[in-house]
Amino acid sequence: MGEDPILWAFEHFYHLDQSNAKIHCAPVKFSPITFRLGLLLEAVAEDGDEDITQEVAIVREHRGAYALDTGR
Repeated sequence: MGEDPILWAFEHFYHLDQSNAKIHCAPVKFSPITFRLGLLLEAVAEDGDEDITQEVAIVREHRGAYALDTGR
């Protein structure tokens, strides 16, 4: 999973969402693209939960916790 361009894109948006929250001194709210890339990575994980990264697991915990900002 480590050489996957989808994972690279996910990590980019994950860290971008994290940094945006820190700049605004607010809790992180992941963007729709971060959620979708996370879902895709979960779907292609070969060993289920054992094959997903900690970041994907964190995004999964946020799923459904707040309304998505579709204007991003």
